[in-house]
Parts: sequence; structure tokens; C-alpha cells
Amino acid sequence: MENPPSAPEQAPRPAIAEEPATPRRRPVWGVPVVVIAVVVIAVLFVVGFTGLFANPVKSTNADGTATLSGSFEPYTCNSTSCDGYISAGARSVFIVFPAGCTPPARDATITVTGKPAPSLGNAAYRATACS
Repeated sequence: MENPPSAPEQAPRPAIAEEPATPRRRPVWGVPVVVIAVVVIAVLFVVGFTGLFANPVKSTNADGTATLSGSFEPYTCNSTSCDGYISAGARSVFIVFPAGCTPPARDATITVTGKPAPSLGNAAYRATACS
């Protein structure tokens, strides 16, 4: 003989008819948004690394001069001399122009030939001519 369950939680539960699960559909705009996001991230990755690793010293010649190129940021400029920075990406070099040169405009992209000036620091140059 079988004993009936003594507690309600032990009682057999009636079978519940489950409804068939409908497959979830992705929105139509989902795939294009993911593709655009991946392209944007790839472009920002390339631009970011280019900016980090850009160098204002484009080349060094056999005679010791270097070609510097980038955007100019003045440090001290007056009617007789101009000193400033040439920046490319995250790097910059200090440049001293000869007396009498017209200073470049702020944020102007310039290309200058200069000689290293170790007396001013390890990333300092004296321009050989006005830009």
C-alpha cells in the first residue's frame, strides 16, 4: 500500500502545457549598426596609433641637419626672434629661428631644416633658415 504525501510540497503537480517558444528575431537595423560600429572603432584605432607614433623629425641628413615638419606652436616670439615647438602627433621638438625671421602663424603646418642644439636640450633644433 502506498502512503499519501504528508506535505503539500510533496504532492504531485499537475502537468502544465507549455506553449511553443517563438524564435526571437533581431531588429532589422541591428546588423548595420554593428558593422558601422566596427568600422568606426577600426578607424579610430588607426588614427590613434598614427597620432601617437608620428614624429616631427622627418629625416636626418649626412651633414647633421634634420628636416622638421608639423604644426607650429610659438613659445616666445618678438620682433627680433622666435622660439617655439613643432608638433606631430604626441611628439614635439623645440625650434629656434634665426634673428629677423617672420614667425609662423600659430597651428600653421611648417617644414624647416635645422641643426640639433644640444645646449637647449635633447629635442631642440636651430633653424638654418626662415621657413
